[in-house]
Amino acid sequence: MLLDEPTASLDPETADWVRAYLEAYRSREGATVVLASHNMAEVERLCDDVIMLRAGGIVDRGTPPALIQRHGRETLEEVFLDIARAGAPSHRRVGNRDEAAQ
Repeated sequence: MLLDEPTASLDPETADWVRAYLEAYRSREGATVVLASHNMAEVERLCDDVIMLRAGGIVDRGTPPALIQRHGRETLEEVFLDIARAGAPSHRRVGNRDEAAQ
């Protein structure tokens, strides 16, 4: 099954239903699901293997926990933001947020 942003623009309850359905379907049918998403919480929940892209190229790959550990972050969303911001003005860590360095 190939899905592109399957829960984009859905309300939270419907999006959760879709994710639960996909998990059950994958388990029941033994299906492979290829998912493109910017929703990293969804990716963490549904994906066993993640490929991170930037400017059309692969910049990292692994399980969600491996990517989080390798990048020294707490969530896959933080990893995604690090990759997305690469090449942008430098950022510094302030509390739980990144802010542009002055």
